[in-house]
Amino acid sequence: MSERVGSKLNKKRALTILVSAALILSLTISGCSSGGNNSKNSANAGNKDSGGTKTFTYFIFDPGDNVPEHTKIGDIIQEKTGVKIKYERLVGEKEQKVGVMIAGEDYPDLLNTDQTVKFEDAKALIPLEDLIEQHAPNIKRIYGPYWERLKAADGHIYALPQVAPTGTPSKGISAAFWIQKEVLKDAGYPKITTFDQYVDVLKNYYKKYPQIDGADTIPFEILTYDNRNFTLTTAMQFLAGGPNDSRALVDPNSNTLKFYQTDENITKRYYAKLNEMYNEGMVDKEAFVMNYEQYLAKLSSGRVLGFFDQKWQFQTAMDSLKQQGKSNRIHVPLQLTFDESIQPDYLDVPSLNYNQGFSITVSCKDPVAAIKYADFMASDEGQILRNWGVKGEDFTVSDQGRFYRTQEQRDFFADPKNGLKTFGNIMFFWPGSSGTMPDGNNYESYRQPEEIAAGYDELDKEILKAYGVKTYEDLFDGPNMARKYFPLWSIELSEKAKVFNQKLDDINKKFPPLMVVSKSPEDFEKNWNAYVDTVNKLDVQSWLDELTEKVKQRQENW
Repeated sequence: MSERVGSKLNKKRALTILVSAALILSLTISGCSSGGNNSKNSANAGNKDSGGTKTFTYFIFDPGDNVPEHTKIGDIIQEKTGVKIKYERLVGEKEQKVGVMIAGEDYPDLLNTDQTVKFEDAKALIPLEDLIEQHAPNIKRIYGPYWERLKAADGHIYALPQVAPTGTPSKGISAAFWIQKEVLKDAGYPKITTFDQYVDVLKNYYKKYPQIDGADTIPFEILTYDNRNFTLTTAMQFLAGGPNDSRALVDPNSNTLKFYQTDENITKRYYAKLNEMYNEGMVDKEAFVMNYEQYLAKLSSGRVLGFFDQKWQFQTAMDSLKQQGKSNRIHVPLQLTFDESIQPDYLDVPSLNYNQGFSITVSCKDPVAAIKYADFMASDEGQILRNWGVKGEDFTVSDQGRFYRTQEQRDFFADPKNGLKTFGNIMFFWPGSSGTMPDGNNYESYRQPEEIAAGYDELDKEILKAYGVKTYEDLFDGPNMARKYFPLWSIELSEKAKVFNQKLDDINKKFPPLMVVSKSPEDFEKNWNAYVDTVNKLDVQSWLDELTEKVKQRQENW
């Protein structure tokens, strides 16, 4: 939070406290403290208000669609639990919103954030472990194996990560170098294992088809907007054989770390290749000035041949291409390395995201009812509702007990508007499972093998047949299970290390774009040297030492 914002908040704090007092009186009547009784379910809400429903406010520090007041699944869950959730999603800058909440001590009943430690330090969150032990058997069942890992330094549990691995872990692809299906087909389905091979395939298609649908072809796109610029600044870790760890490569056998951001054989090599591509017209000239929405729009146009990204950032663009009837322009994943001697490591080790999750704040007047509601959401009944929907309406069950969607149901949910009015696109932000249920079905519908296979069109089937696999996941090597610490970016750092990260973020927003757009090899060298000199002024070794020690702790104790 800036000094200017902090100064304004201090001046307004007295007024905020008076307003908050009035709000608390109002909430006592209609909010979290309202009462009621519903013995039919695990989210017994206690004494209900005159409308028969208890209301909790839930702020989610993740931007997205405004959640409709009424959704099909939300209303069903409300009927089952006697609890209504008033969702609010982040608009604007996250850090500023966190600062405003903490400075004004104005909290919702429930939070979902990756800034848990800041709220812990502000004494804004209540411990969850006793509530879970006494009132949340489903949550305890799911998170029990990770109980000690969830505890903060003071021994309390303040947040529950979105999902915990359960049953057979899902084999899902997130980070990858992506390529249009049409490009693979045109090239005759070649073997592509290195970045250079990938670039050559893109280049050949670009030369043959300089335009797509009357617009200029974009051989390679890069998302660099704001904190999403990790698609530029960490892609090289995968080419070097590392997983999704961020800024250091970890050897899980020796528990040693390597800071690769200034490594000539890794980071310089990647930026130099991008610079070469940029000067050949292969990198989008607008890559360093466009925002996130413009990035998605370009992917949705069907004229981008390839890019590096994590699937969750661009899935809406692929959905748009499908709706437009341009399935051949949808992108499929590849695990690339610098050369064939490097073992790829793209798939995540099943783990929890300890940095983000569900919390109950000190503003909640009925934390027992809140944890009971969260426990219903973590039950198999609750998870099926919020992931699959209503049996016979939103999904179907085969004679063998397998969950699947009919083509009509799939077509319905292919329209994002239908997903919004059915689920609210918000149900992910509750404690739950990732993996299989006791009956073998997957908790997450999009990871169900039947749904993955059903999503393949004829071109997908042709591609998979050409490469001798049944799914795109089969193209990837399995995760390295020796990485008990994984992921590196989930490790809670000291304030000193956080300052290092922020300074490196700022440096990475300035220099990598300059390197990519350098007009000559000499200019590139100048920009690279300036980048290295600037990074080396930071205390890299202290940051690396701290991470190394914490990796060792995880490797030995997890």
